[in-house]
Amino acid sequence: MNVHIMKSDPESNKILAFFALSSGSGQPVGNTIQLLPYGWVETDKGKFLVDDTAMNMIMRTFAAKKNDTVIDYEHQTLKDVIAPAAAWIKKLENRGKDGLWGEVEWTPKAQEFIQNKEYRYLSPVIFARKSDGRAAILHSCGLTNTPAIDGMEPIANKETEANSMDELLKMLAGLLGLPETATEEEIKAAIQELKSKVEQSGQLVANKEVLSLLDLPETVSLADVKGRIIALKNPSGYVSAQEFKALQDKLAAKDRDDLVGMAMKSGKVAPAQKAWAEQYALKDPEGFKAFLKDAPPVVPVGPEIAGGETQRKQQVDELQLSVNKALGITEEAFKKFGGEE
Repeated sequence: MNVHIMKSDPESNKILAFFALSSGSGQPVGNTIQLLPYGWVETDKGKFLVDDTAMNMIMRTFAAKKNDTVIDYEHQTLKDVIAPAAAWIKKLENRGKDGLWGEVEWTPKAQEFIQNKEYRYLSPVIFARKSDGRAAILHSCGLTNTPAIDGMEPIANKETEANSMDELLKMLAGLLGLPETATEEEIKAAIQELKSKVEQSGQLVANKEVLSLLDLPETVSLADVKGRIIALKNPSGYVSAQEFKALQDKLAAKDRDDLVGMAMKSGKVAPAQKAWAEQYALKDPEGFKAFLKDAPPVVPVGPEIAGGETQRKQQVDELQLSVNKALGITEEAFKKFGGEE
């Protein structure tokens, strides 16, 4: 942060000071900016002190005002000219060793100026007590390109880095099972504890859901996890997909043949329907079984069917009787000399 003391007023025992703060280059304009650094601030016009007492005095006078504190262009508020606002300071915050910070509401025009590097520095105007050199009142701020001190840390960069660090700490806290409000020291301690456990025990810290799917406890070692994964990749009795499909097709064909054979033996499927029945039984075995259960026989089966033994025997008996009658052979003689007896 660059500081420029504009003038002193011996009669009022006060120092009117301009403090130019770098806004950085090529960075987004932050809504929270550092107004004053902590400690003694050296300038080419003198020095002043910013400590807890000084920041508390500034914050008391700021809170007593009903109007917001203005950020203008080139300190035009201090001059008898038109002084449009570049932003309004809504709130002050004492950040201890990081100094005094302000919550700022920028105008679109001011944001464009800063992003285009047309304005690069913020210059708060304060009144400092002559008796002890402490900053006491925040009067206003101005955008300027003429700071009195070079080499201070850019505000926009600092704000961006602070926000990025806050987000990183919150993310780490969540991964470690800590609340978002965990301090940097608490996060460091948790990381160190985790590192020590892994180094000392050689155990794997793994996702609970993954371990559950592998049917392994949370305390499992890395070697055991690797072994379980290898076993899943190369299980005992492993067969290729092609071999498994061939076996599956063979079993399905056997079930089909058994079902169709049963259907034909029971007379519920005619020989001409065999191809249809085989296709049906292979595609939907359960449906074919239901069909067999309810379907009536369509073909005679057993010894009574056409060409069966009973009918053939009956035809032979009738022919024999005709022959016997033509030859004058009695039934008793036929049975005795050429019949069943």
